[in-house]
Amino acid sequence: MRTGMAGRMILLSAVAGSASADDSLYIEFLWSKPASDAIARQQTRQFVTEAGHDHQICVAAETADTDVGGLWITLADARGETVARHSSPDYRGTKRCYPADLGQGGVPGAWTVTARLGDGRSQEASIRVDPRIDASPYSLERDSPYVVGRPNYDASLFPAAQWSGRLVWVMEVDPEGRVTHVEIEVAEGIGEHLRDRAFAAGYMSLFPPDPARAATPLRWRRSLSFAPE
Repeated sequence: MRTGMAGRMILLSAVAGSASADDSLYIEFLWSKPASDAIARQQTRQFVTEAGHDHQICVAAETADTDVGGLWITLADARGETVARHSSPDYRGTKRCYPADLGQGGVPGAWTVTARLGDGRSQEASIRVDPRIDASPYSLERDSPYVVGRPNYDASLFPAAQWSGRLVWVMEVDPEGRVTHVEIEVAEGIGEHLRDRAFAAGYMSLFPPDPARAATPLRWRRSLSFAPE
């Protein structure tokens, strides 16, 4: 079986720095809106403009409720033209997700999302936007997911000293790009307590279709390491 490695991804929620960027401000893209009690989420490097998707833009600046002066989110298409701009005056710094407004008529390609806080901090991140997955260059990267499930967790789950360990899971992918089987390969330390979250994350991942998988299924490995701060 072919095997893909998580290290091949330059992902997903990675932000692109700029002269005014502030590393304390984090942007994450989600393929769909997670339930309030979800134990995993769908990080993505791709949005599509066809109907039926509930893409999300998430912003985090603080670990506790803080007056940051509100939030402004701007989306610019591949030509740099502003497609949408929204404000959230009641934003208080902790992680919050908003529907991704992709507007009408934006030029496909690498779009730029800018998040600005009232206190002056700002950050940018890039997301690929196309009409459909089959119109995206990512559809040709058949051994790499465009959506990667990630376990949900935070420091409140366990004491800080216990946040050490490793978690590795392997996904088997069918010709349509869906994960049909998840296997926990390594669960050490805190990873042992996150096994159910890794299972959920694995089944959330999405890959481009590839008919060749009917004969040779793809196995793709994802790993996370943990260390106390």
